[in-house]
Amino acid sequence: MCSRFLFPIPDLPSDATFSIRDREDTMGWVAYVIAWLAAAVFWALASAASASRSPLETFPYGLLAMGSAAVMGLGVWRLTNRVAWDWRSRSFYVAHSTALVFFSIIYATFWFWPELVMGRFKLAYDSLRASPIIIWNLLMGSWLYLVVAGLSYAIRAHGRIRAQEAAAAEARLLAQQAQLVALRAQINPHFLFNALHSVGALVTSDPVRADKALECLGDLLRYALGTENEVMFGQEWRFTQDYLAFEQLRLGDRLRVEAEVDDAALAVPVPPLIFQPLVENAVRHGIGDRPEGGRIELSAHVKDGRLVLRVADDGCGEIEGAVDGVGLTSVRRRLAALYDTRASVRIDKSAGFTITVALPIEDGDASAAAGLRRSRELVTDDAGSAA
Repeated sequence: MCSRFLFPIPDLPSDATFSIRDREDTMGWVAYVIAWLAAAVFWALASAASASRSPLETFPYGLLAMGSAAVMGLGVWRLTNRVAWDWRSRSFYVAHSTALVFFSIIYATFWFWPELVMGRFKLAYDSLRASPIIIWNLLMGSWLYLVVAGLSYAIRAHGRIRAQEAAAAEARLLAQQAQLVALRAQINPHFLFNALHSVGALVTSDPVRADKALECLGDLLRYALGTENEVMFGQEWRFTQDYLAFEQLRLGDRLRVEAEVDDAALAVPVPPLIFQPLVENAVRHGIGDRPEGGRIELSAHVKDGRLVLRVADDGCGEIEGAVDGVGLTSVRRRLAALYDTRASVRIDKSAGFTITVALPIEDGDASAAAGLRRSRELVTDDAGSAA
């Protein structure tokens, strides 16, 4: 009986996830407060220098000036959300002209507002009439309004561009996932058809081996029909070994296998059903139709930051369907969808049929070490179950 070797890949804990958008919003508010505090300090220093006073005396007025501008800036931010940037629209100019007037007046008269709140209206009026910088403050308020409004529109435009890029990336990801699902759905029936064909060939000739093949087929299907997007190569290799044991029931001594798999390769994450179809291709097209059978050489090793998989048979190399069959075509398309040009597939038909697949290794050393331990435990557990 084929041993069971599947184990679930644990999900990330919920507390390991966080909202990037919430963090960016918080950092934006922090930057907003810091910017206005810096403006208040600059205002206080400039006023202290021009009036020959201590910065400690002018700093409260700087806070009052920049604080009022900061509060009004929140209103400007909301206005830029309600009034879209459109230099050809009359309502755009009316809205911002009105807001600019109110912003400038409030900013220019900020130091009179405490007097008004305390009911000293005559004193506030007299101070306003006697102020030598009222025009300057009106101009400064207008400049601040334009700066705040311009930055608000720029930030919103940047946010829209990022949202569009994120939406485009998500659309590409969904399309890629749909493509992978379609390819996976294509290869599963292909595997099942070939497996049932192998069992059918044994039913009449050797019922006992056919019964064993059916038991083994159940374990194979659990992996082939699984929903994992990524497995350790140790799992894929164990599945391939079980598949070869399954085919050995039909082919017997006609199927001869030589394998060389490095321990480091077992720890590399790979898409499921990425190696077995290559082996199945060799069995079907290189060995299955030859009365004398043949030899298949398998290898997997890590080289220059890539997982290199090699499957070679000693057949004639030119059998129809060996290159453009369902299994090999699916592997090629899935690799292209997952890795783009970072993965490669090479075919050599000079001596038999040899296919070499190179996949990029994207996980760090710690993850690879953990995967290696899991893969070794997996093989040990399977050996115990088989015993």
